[in-house]
Amino acid sequence: MTSAFLSWNPPAPIANRITRWFDAAPSGRALWIFLALFVAIWTSFQIVSYASIDLHPDLLEVFTWSQNPAAGYKHPPLAGLIAAAWFSVFPIADWSFHLLAMVNVAVAFFAIDLIARRYVDGDKRLMVLLLLLLTPLYQFHGQRFSTNQVMMSTWPIATYCFLRSFKTRALGWSAAAGGAAALAMLGKYYSILLVAAFVAAALMHPRRWEYLRSPAPWLAAVVGLVVLAPHLYWFITTGGKTLSYAHQVHGAASMGALLWSAVSSTASATGYVFVLVAAYALVARPDRRTLTETLWPTDPDRRMLVVLFALPLLLPIVVAPLSGIKFSALWTLPAWFLLPIVLLSPPQTAVQRPDAVRVAFIVLCVSLAALAASPAIAWVRFAQEQGKPRAHYAAVSQELTRVWRRDIKAPLTLVASSTDFAIASSFYSPDHPISWDLAEPQLTPWISEAQPPRNGWAAVCPEPNELCAILVKRAAAQASGVIRQEFEHAATFLGRRGPSQRFVFVLVPPD
Repeated sequence: MTSAFLSWNPPAPIANRITRWFDAAPSGRALWIFLALFVAIWTSFQIVSYASIDLHPDLLEVFTWSQNPAAGYKHPPLAGLIAAAWFSVFPIADWSFHLLAMVNVAVAFFAIDLIARRYVDGDKRLMVLLLLLLTPLYQFHGQRFSTNQVMMSTWPIATYCFLRSFKTRALGWSAAAGGAAALAMLGKYYSILLVAAFVAAALMHPRRWEYLRSPAPWLAAVVGLVVLAPHLYWFITTGGKTLSYAHQVHGAASMGALLWSAVSSTASATGYVFVLVAAYALVARPDRRTLTETLWPTDPDRRMLVVLFALPLLLPIVVAPLSGIKFSALWTLPAWFLLPIVLLSPPQTAVQRPDAVRVAFIVLCVSLAALAASPAIAWVRFAQEQGKPRAHYAAVSQELTRVWRRDIKAPLTLVASSTDFAIASSFYSPDHPISWDLAEPQLTPWISEAQPPRNGWAAVCPEPNELCAILVKRAAAQASGVIRQEFEHAATFLGRRGPSQRFVFVLVPPD
């Protein structure tokens, strides 16, 4: 396999361009070219490959949070706050959400490069980013901008600030480390594993007492608590809704099941980086001594990096069962970014330019092949989603708005449902109404459970859905002038028509 990899070369014109790209690394120009190409290619891929269906409910939910900024929801608030800032500038559209996801990943790559240049040099710096693109994490899993994906950028940023704080003891970097760690926690509580890794890495370093006697760690802790303070107040006053939701969705399992999920999910998560590790083995061809130096370096600074990488991946095996929450491999998404830096950081690990060019060529070919295949992927997704809600989100939301404007003669401001069509209407309706979850009203705390809305609202229920119909009838029981409409829709894509689905609209005029 190694000889086969070494026996071929990319076409000379392409190889020459890639070589010049590597030559531009010291100036920083190569990084910006990489980021621009990544955002352009993979945003285009997301837009085309998802053109046949509407956005995933996770994204639609983040948008509803952005409409109602708060200190917390069923998850911490960072994803919603970022979306609120984003959509205050960019249009509310599918392509804009896809662009946000890829820009988030580009920010992650920028921060990863900041860390990489402290530990590797030469072609190894760009190889770090290329190896990460041999995983599905950044292009495919990174597409769904939500609480897991927001950690993909906050973890590298926080890690870089921590490393600078530990190295320099500078107050500015210490404050940045505390603030960045707090932001990671505001993305998802899972980031507590990263904070624990910071503590462990600092304590295991020979210079730990110099660090602990300086103001750096204590300033970081104070700044972090200040940034977290509004959310901590919300958490206390709402009875810990975020943890209650986590246990409701991922709990209620025996200790044996919890242990098995932690071990099996961690093991299956290693599949994300299988190709990355294989490429590293082909390019670096490490011997036993190099592997030993890689896994537990003699240099304390590189050993700190190994601790920062390993602990967030290993701690869930212990922490998840004790917390009573079943672990998911998807939660490891933000934890892999240090792997290529750890693998390439030993000085004796060499990357030859021809090998680096081959890896870059493979990454480019895979990216362009995915882009070329995106129309076919869109066709497959259209076929897979027929009979499911995502085939109808936009059409139903727009028709509901049209009917409301026609009969009520006012903008649509609130949509209720026990299904995802409430949050879908928030995004796809041109009026962008706020959503009201009738089945789990705690998920839409901006609507008072004690006092139903009096300014008019609409509801949408797919047929047959008896629960939705019952909840809508109950919510509208005291209203007068209620209007009931039916709408039937069949999705189409490239001339193909899917099965039709009937929906019931209930319009409750203002008092």
